[in-house]
Amino acid sequence: MKLTVIVGESHAELGDCPVVKARGGASVDCPFAAVIVGKGAEVEVSSALGVIADGSSFRQKLPRGIQLITCGISPKNTVSVTSRTSDRLTLALNRSVRTASGVCEPLEQPVDAAEDEDEYDIMAAFAARIILGLPE
Repeated sequence: MKLTVIVGESHAELGDCPVVKARGGASVDCPFAAVIVGKGAEVEVSSALGVIADGSSFRQKLPRGIQLITCGISPKNTVSVTSRTSDRLTLALNRSVRTASGVCEPLEQPVDAAEDEDEYDIMAAFAARIILGLPE
């Protein structure tokens, strides 16, 4: 079963994917989960497909084998924004990531986005959908 765990403050939208939300902090041990670390959250992860976090502020150490997918405005992050219009973002996966079914190579994809939507939440949902192998 594919699952997204959102820890802390985040409004990432994942459509029909099951989501578990935890405020503040959580422990995650689920090899088929994408873990989104929201603002002000701390997470202890013993197994997961990946941990998705803000590249400018996340400093936690993860156990060996847990991939960290950083999101932010820098192309050094795993996921970044390459362009924005009033109703659309173009997101980039800047390097290969492990997914539930193999590997996803770098790509760019436009997504609908309202001006008031948080870019991190959009990038985090994009990353979660990729590692879980969910259709866009």
